[in-house]
Amino acid sequence: MFQLEEIKLREYSYKMKVLKMLFFLLSSVICIGIIIYFEKNNNSIGATLGGLVAGFLIPYLFPSIVDLTDNNNWKSTQRKLKRAGLLQKDTIIRISFAYLFRIKIDGRYFLVLNNRTKKYQPVGGAYKFELEEANYLAENIPVENDDRIPVDKITKRDYRLLVKNKYLRKFVKRFDKTSYRESIDDLSREFVEEIFSTNILDKNKFGDLSYKYCGRHMTNVEYGNVFNHYELLLADIIEVRLSHNQEELFRTLMGKDSIKYRFATYTEIKSYGVGYGTDTLTDNIANHTPKILSENTDKLVLRSKYKEIFKIRI
Repeated sequence: MFQLEEIKLREYSYKMKVLKMLFFLLSSVICIGIIIYFEKNNNSIGATLGGLVAGFLIPYLFPSIVDLTDNNNWKSTQRKLKRAGLLQKDTIIRISFAYLFRIKIDGRYFLVLNNRTKKYQPVGGAYKFELEEANYLAENIPVENDDRIPVDKITKRDYRLLVKNKYLRKFVKRFDKTSYRESIDDLSREFVEEIFSTNILDKNKFGDLSYKYCGRHMTNVEYGNVFNHYELLLADIIEVRLSHNQEELFRTLMGKDSIKYRFATYTEIKSYGVGYGTDTLTDNIANHTPKILSENTDKLVLRSKYKEIFKIRI
């Protein structure tokens, strides 16, 4: 019900943008018509009044047309913040672009422990870019490493960066275009690191990794109180397609106690691990985890971008 209401709200918001634009357009046309009519009839007072009203309306017309071109929520919020004076051209925006695996077994989602935050989260992490992309960005879209997270051999060339607001749209466009980064045809790195390298499962017993692209979750541009930056967060949701044997391997994990992983229900993820009505009041599930819920698929954009099933030998 909540998801349906959210979709209706987005549709209503777009309709209101259209009506607003049409109001200013028609009103401006009428005023111009009035000016022409009174000038033909040598009525300077009527022409002047029409000009005054047109002068009031036209400055609102062009922004309303521009609003219609903001076909993504993040673009709309960016523009609103700029108009409010909260974002300047040189305001630093923190970006974190990642991919997250949806692994669902018998109605439960498989999560792994983040050793830094001590919270459970989906398998996955920040996209990585190659040296060629680093060189391109240095020459065309200046970026800096996210100074809130230490850069080491593990986090080097992660898509956790700081970019000036004036370059943000160009940066996102480049992210979708470049071939010098991890791409949909092989997203096995994080899967291998977080499941096989940690000895949760045996790579040889698991076999090939098959998955399907579900769509993209993208936040609004908004101020993040954790890192004290305006932020834009992107997460591509990847659903793992398990064979019968692979499902059995995960079911075996369900019967074992391990701090390395947990299987969480929809309700547990929505409450971030807090057990309502119990003494379990610690939020031990990361706040980005709800993005993988199958119940939230209709919130994703670009759902039809890739229709094929990808299969990787690992």
